[in-house]
Amino acid sequence: MQITRPVREWLPAQLKLTGWEAVAPFAEELLTAPWKSFTDFYQWLRRLNELEAALSEEAAWSFIHFTQNTQDAASREAYEKYIQEIQPRLSEIRYQLYKRYWESPWRSLLPEEEFLNFNRTVQNYLSLYRPENIPLETQAELLAKEYNEIIGQLTVEVEGKAYTLSQASLFLELPDRERREEVWRKIQEARMAHADRLEAIMDELVALRTQIAHNAGFDNYYDYRFRQLGRFDWTVELCHTFHGVVENTIRRLYRRLLLYRRNQLGVEALAPWDLSVDVCDTQAPLRPFQTEEELIEKSLAVFRQIHPRIAEMVAYMREVGHLDLFSRPGKAPGGYNYTLQESGLPFIFMNAAGSHGDLVTLMHEVGHAVHTFQSRHLPFVLQREYPSEVAELASMSMELMALYPRVFYPEPAQQARAWFQQISRIITIFPWIATVDAFQEWLYKNPRHTHQERRQKWVELYRRFHGDDVAWPEGTLETLWHRQLHIFDYPLYYIEYGLAQIGALQLWYNYDRDPKGTVEKYLYALSLGYLKTVPEIYEAAGVKFFFTQADLEEIFRFVIRHLKKVRDLLHR
Repeated sequence: MQITRPVREWLPAQLKLTGWEAVAPFAEELLTAPWKSFTDFYQWLRRLNELEAALSEEAAWSFIHFTQNTQDAASREAYEKYIQEIQPRLSEIRYQLYKRYWESPWRSLLPEEEFLNFNRTVQNYLSLYRPENIPLETQAELLAKEYNEIIGQLTVEVEGKAYTLSQASLFLELPDRERREEVWRKIQEARMAHADRLEAIMDELVALRTQIAHNAGFDNYYDYRFRQLGRFDWTVELCHTFHGVVENTIRRLYRRLLLYRRNQLGVEALAPWDLSVDVCDTQAPLRPFQTEEELIEKSLAVFRQIHPRIAEMVAYMREVGHLDLFSRPGKAPGGYNYTLQESGLPFIFMNAAGSHGDLVTLMHEVGHAVHTFQSRHLPFVLQREYPSEVAELASMSMELMALYPRVFYPEPAQQARAWFQQISRIITIFPWIATVDAFQEWLYKNPRHTHQERRQKWVELYRRFHGDDVAWPEGTLETLWHRQLHIFDYPLYYIEYGLAQIGALQLWYNYDRDPKGTVEKYLYALSLGYLKTVPEIYEAAGVKFFFTQADLEEIFRFVIRHLKKVRDLLHR
C-alpha cells in the first residue's frame, strides 16, 4: 500500500511542538496575518489547519506514550506538560482564531456543503468557550489521568505469578468454577483497594464539570456536554428511545440468555464469575491466538477476504509500528484507535491476552483505523473529525463482518461458538450501555448526591436494564461502574455505542445477503468523513440512524434466527 504523508507547507518540517515557546510564533502570525483577498483568507485557513493537525498529532503521541507505560516518568511528564502547558493556551488561541474565521466576510465564499459541519463545529466551540473553564478542564483531565494510572498498575497474583487485570480475566473463562470465583474475588479485591479514591475522583469530576457547565450558562453538565459533543442531528429523546428499546425488548432476550447460561452450567443461581465462561463448551475456552504476531497474521487473512484494501491498511500499520496489542504491566486499561491528524494515520492500542474478546476488540479498533484511512484525503481536520456515533458504526460493523471468514476458527463448531459469543455479547452490551448512559445523566443532573445515593442509583438502573438474575456478592454491584473508564475519562461518550450497534446490526443484515455490495457502501460512507450529516452518512452505508421499536423488529428477528441456528449447530 502506497501512503503519501503530507508535507508541511508552512511550519518547519522538523519543528517539534512540545512546548508553547515553539507554538507561540505561529499562533501569533495567524492572529495578525492580513487578508486582502479570498486567496489570502484560504491560505490562512490552510495554515491554521496545518497548525491544528501538527498540535493534534503531538497531543496524540504524548497520550499514546503515556498509556503504553503509565509508570514511565518521562512519558507521564510529557503528557502532563501537554495538558498543563500547551492545551490551556491552545484553547485560548483557538477561540481567537475561530472567532476571526467566523467573522470573516470571506467565509461565505467557501463551498457550503463541504463546510457545513466544519462551520457547525466552529460555531459550537465559540458558543461554549469560557476562559474561566480552561483551568477546570485541565484539572479534570489530570484526574482522569490519575484514574488510568490507578487501573493501569493493578495486578493480581495467581499461582505465584502476577497478572494484569486483562491477563487475569482469562481465568474467568476456565471450566473450574471454584477457580473462577477465586480469581474474580482477587480482581475485585484489587479494585476495591482503590474504591475510596475512585469515588473521591468522581466527586471532584462531578464538581468540576458542573462548574464548567454553570460558567457556560447551562443548568447542568449533562446538557452542556451533550452540546459539546456536537450532537447536532439528534436530541436526548433518542437516548430515551434507546433506553426504552432496551428495557422493553432487549432485556427479555438478555434474561433468556442468562437462563440458558444457568441451565448449561447447571447452577441454581448465576454469580459474576459465571458470566465469561463459554457455555457452549465449558471445557475448552476459545483461544484464537497466542502471540501478537499470530493475531496480526490471522487478522490480515480475515481482512483479505472482506476487502483487500483493508488488509493493506493493517499491514501498513504493522510496518510503521502502529500496532500495540498485547497486555503488559503498566499499560493503561482498555483499547483505542487514535487518529494522527497530521500524518493521517491510525494507531491501535489494546490489552490482548489471547481471548475471543481480544479478537473482537482488535476487529473493532481496525474498523476505526479503516475510517481514518478512508477519510485521510479530506483537506481539513474538522472535515475528518466525525462524531462518535459515526465512528462507532465503522468499528461495530467490522466486528460482525470479520466473523464470516473461517480463519481464527476453521472448524464449524468453533465458528458457531464464536458467533454465539458475538451475538450474546451484543445482546449483553445493550443493557450495559443503557445503564451507563442513564447513570451519567443522573450523575450530572443531580450533582449534590452522596456516595450512598450514587451507589443506590447505579444498582437501581442496573436492575432496570439487566434484571436481577445474577447474584452479586454483597457490596460488589454498587461499585461495578468503577470499571467503565468512559465515566471518568470520556463523560457521556457511551450511548454512541448503542446507537451505532443498532446501525451495525442493520449493516450485518445487509452483509449477510450481499457481502460485496455492503462492504463497498461501508467504505464509501467512511470516505465521507464528516462532510454530511449523521443520518446521511448512515444512509450512505445503507442503514437508518433514527429508529423506532417497529423498525427494529425484523432486525431482531434476524439476530434471533442466527442465534438459534448457531445454538442448534452446537447441540447436534
